[in-house]
Amino acid sequence: MEGDGETSAAEAALGLSPQTFINEVLNFVDDVCFQAFEYCLQEGAPTAVGAATATNKAEELKPGVNEIHHLVKDVLDKRMNNWEMYCLRKCLTVPEGFVAPEDDNSSAMVLHKDGNSDSELDAELNSLRKKLADANKESEELQREISSLERQTTYKSNLNSSIAEVLKLFEDKSVQENIQAIANTIPKLHQKMKVMKRKKVELEAMVGQNVWNVNCLRDQKRLAPGSAPSTEDMQEVNAAVNDSWKE
Repeated sequence: MEGDGETSAAEAALGLSPQTFINEVLNFVDDVCFQAFEYCLQEGAPTAVGAATATNKAEELKPGVNEIHHLVKDVLDKRMNNWEMYCLRKCLTVPEGFVAPEDDNSSAMVLHKDGNSDSELDAELNSLRKKLADANKESEELQREISSLERQTTYKSNLNSSIAEVLKLFEDKSVQENIQAIANTIPKLHQKMKVMKRKKVELEAMVGQNVWNVNCLRDQKRLAPGSAPSTEDMQEVNAAVNDSWKE
């Protein structure tokens, strides 16, 4: 009994009344239940069985609905009684040893001792904001790293696909035969290029010699007084040039 007295005093000091709260909830539940069955009797039944039938059977419907109401209310009352006991024992009890503050000043002192002053709350709020900003920054960095990894993965996948296609192409027998044929032809091509280069050098030397001979012949004809190049000389020069080109 002494504990109940201390609890009641603490509740009164804090302006709490658990039983009043519970009674209000119980009354509210009773009102909702009553209104639900009133609606069922006035609106639900005529809609379900028809207005004419509901009017003719009104005297029979009312006792039936009331009987259902009583059955539901009995079950609901038992459940609400259990809820009331649970709230009074578990939820709406004052902790053991709790002492209500005597006035507003003592309440402020308790709040200050608990570290819940406005300045401390502001400092904690600023700290949380800073942590949130750091978390957002870290999230952005992680997102950039994820994007970079995704690009690298895509590039690697494309590279592997290209390599697989090239390997598949080289595995083709006809391609291997063509490559081998090209490899066999390269030495012959080099040899032909050497021969052509040698012939080119020889041809250039022969052309140079023929040009020199022609120039010498012209100089001799020019030095001879009253002489002019004859048709035979011109034919001889043309023949020499043609022979050099044929070779």
